[in-house]
Amino acid sequence: MRRQKKEFTPKFVILLIVFLFIGGGFYTTSFFKKEVLNQQNEKLTTEINLLTPYLFEQTKLVIDEEKLDKSVPDTERLTVLDEHGTILYDSTHGALAKGTREKRPEIKKILEEEAQDGYAIRDSQTVGEKMIYVAKGIYQDGELVGILRLSEKYTGITSSLKQFQRSVFLILLVIAVIILSMYVYIWRQSQKPIQFILPILRQAIRNPEKKQIVVDAPSEWQELYQTVYELMDEASLLYYKQLQNEKKLSFLFENLDIGIFILDENLDLVLANQVTEQLFSKKKEKMNYKNWFNHQKMNQLIKEAVSQQTQVQRDIRITTPKNHDLNVVIRLLEADTTEYVGIIYDVTEMKQIEQVHEDFISNISHELKTPTTSIIGFAETLLAGAKDDPEASEQFLQIIETEGKRLLVLIQNIMTLLKTEKDIYLLDAVVSDPVTVISEELERYQFKIKEKQINVSFDSATHTLINLPGNAFQLIVKNLIENAVEYTREKDSIFIYLKEQDGELILTVEDTGIGISEVDQKRIFERFYRVSESRQRNTGGSGLGLSIVQHYTEILGGTVKLTSDVNEGTTVIVRVPLT
Repeated sequence: MRRQKKEFTPKFVILLIVFLFIGGGFYTTSFFKKEVLNQQNEKLTTEINLLTPYLFEQTKLVIDEEKLDKSVPDTERLTVLDEHGTILYDSTHGALAKGTREKRPEIKKILEEEAQDGYAIRDSQTVGEKMIYVAKGIYQDGELVGILRLSEKYTGITSSLKQFQRSVFLILLVIAVIILSMYVYIWRQSQKPIQFILPILRQAIRNPEKKQIVVDAPSEWQELYQTVYELMDEASLLYYKQLQNEKKLSFLFENLDIGIFILDENLDLVLANQVTEQLFSKKKEKMNYKNWFNHQKMNQLIKEAVSQQTQVQRDIRITTPKNHDLNVVIRLLEADTTEYVGIIYDVTEMKQIEQVHEDFISNISHELKTPTTSIIGFAETLLAGAKDDPEASEQFLQIIETEGKRLLVLIQNIMTLLKTEKDIYLLDAVVSDPVTVISEELERYQFKIKEKQINVSFDSATHTLINLPGNAFQLIVKNLIENAVEYTREKDSIFIYLKEQDGELILTVEDTGIGISEVDQKRIFERFYRVSESRQRNTGGSGLGLSIVQHYTEILGGTVKLTSDVNEGTTVIVRVPLT
């Protein structure tokens, strides 16, 4: 690619030198003026300090005009003003040297800005010349009692300083000529080829992994430029590739499901992805890890990794902003600088699954053990001789039969829960009337309903026939009604509603029974989870009813919602899509 050459032409250099020359002239002139002004300012300030004692007599401001007239040289003008800026005395005794001067810059600085002194340069209307004015406040016991102003003709730059200034200008001119001559020489030399650089640049592009040596090569400027341009193009290509890699890495870094953070050699957090920020409820900022994490076990883990200089891994638990179980790995990154990378795995769900699995095994073992123990115990009693007693034998056999049926129901419920969506849909679809299904299930529980004198109300707003695989809907209805009947107290009520809305079949079962606490509601759909002794043991429940309801509702593509209050009842709403 051709690029337009940009050079520092002689015209540009000449303009630059002229600019520097003029700038130097202005600077020296300003410098000399400032020096002259400072000298006059200091001189007048010193004289004011000498005159100040003449104005006081027994700590009072007293103006003796005769004495002051003799103290002030003819080349200077003295003015004494009160604390408001009104003239009390002026050595010129002119007609205009009366009134107030509070608006004069040097006086205004003391009155309004409460400065110790002030000065100004301007044309005097009283004497008709350009003057320098120096004013100083007179204080007694910390309070302003007057202002003493001394002025004289502003001398400006003297002839000797002007001569020195001309010498400086001459020196600057000589330096400018020397610089211009050197530039012309260098510029002419730069027109010659730089032959040693061309082979190095060529070989660097062709063989970047090899060390280059100087070789003879053509000496055209254009070839040198072209080689440099090729090198720049290669560098640009590498830059964009690196940029793309950084974008990909950044995307992966922010979208990983695991938390990642990096600590520098000073143990300051320099990088943290979104997952880490959410877990610790903080925004990424450079800060020491102790203050950023503010978690004792996390800080101990990092400290251990730093002291041992090896990888460490440990489980920790955080409680703010939410409860999370984390598995944290701290690794040392050995590069140009020492850094530490932390990887955070959120194992909360895994821990919960492990807990549910443990509870499931414990509960199922307990549920199977209870009826089995009863059956074996009464069978052993019969074999030990109780079979010879007709009344005891019949009673024990009834208990064995009851426990056997209970064991069979438990096994059937477990097998029901083990059925998957694939197992259900392998069965033929059944066209069923939801109203009929609910009515038949209510009929099965009529004995228990009448025994507990429960008032059951069933209201339906639909008679749509739906295609459902197997007996999925029937199992949902059965377990909801069974739970409602079992946990509704005597002479209480059960309300069942069925309707269609937004393409869904909505079944609501509401009872006025013993209810479920808010804590238990969080785990009520877990298999074998028992709410309390009063809700499960007294009724012989297995803790699988609501698990079966949720299992089959999800298989049908629906949802289950439960709300309950202790001693006020429970409401379960099942939504199943009609299609």
